[in-house]
Amino acid sequence: MATYLKPSNPFIYDTTTNGIVGVRSEVANHFFLGGQYEPAYYKAAPQFSIAAPASTFTSLTYEADGANVRLVSAGVHGIAAGSVGHSVYVTWAGGTGVNGFYAIVDRSVTTKLTINLPHVAGLGTPTVSLVNADITIVTQTIPAGTMNVGMTMELDLLVSCTGSANNKTVKANLGSAAWYSQTIASSIQSLCVEKKACVLSSTDVLTNALAAPGHGTATGANLILQPSGGIGAAQDLTIVGSIANAGEFLRLEAWSLKINGA
Repeated sequence: MATYLKPSNPFIYDTTTNGIVGVRSEVANHFFLGGQYEPAYYKAAPQFSIAAPASTFTSLTYEADGANVRLVSAGVHGIAAGSVGHSVYVTWAGGTGVNGFYAIVDRSVTTKLTINLPHVAGLGTPTVSLVNADITIVTQTIPAGTMNVGMTMELDLLVSCTGSANNKTVKANLGSAAWYSQTIASSIQSLCVEKKACVLSSTDVLTNALAAPGHGTATGANLILQPSGGIGAAQDLTIVGSIANAGEFLRLEAWSLKINGA
């Protein structure tokens, strides 16, 4: 590979693509090539908690609770007092309401749930994501051309949740392909995921078993991911959670995705 430097610039450039392929060391002017492809890194520490009402909290309308919206149902929501401040996902139809997460402000009335959304007329008809539903917490777009053959990937997740025998499920998807899915119960309160993968071809990514959270052994076989559109296309990394009991929560403390150059 032929390379060149720019004045007052520490990076090494490929003469063909003009892309950055390495950096110059300040020690004895040694050069360390970063590889054929540029790495990418995405991360966040949202410390974001989700809750999900019981399956009886349906056929919703809304009313004012002071300045906020209060969701109203004939069925109970089951949200515990400790979930005030956690967020529910609300979808609006036929009005000006914006789909998204809204923090719980009050749950003291068993059939009504106040959320952190200013009350106005015409928001539409609300629907809340309930227990056992997949709730997408993070969507991170990986631009086209970022992943290439020979590159390696690492997904790190730090999760906390209510410690109980009730199921909480954490998932991660690479585009249309399921990369990770694990159900946690048995009074577990924290989860650390270090998921590795290798880009084998323009269509295939190799990783370990779907339910394996990281390095080490697993009873499941290794997995080939084949996201729609192929590796070269833009793909969304999605991190998803679900909760089986309305009185509990699931919290994504932090996450990162590293894509290393080949």
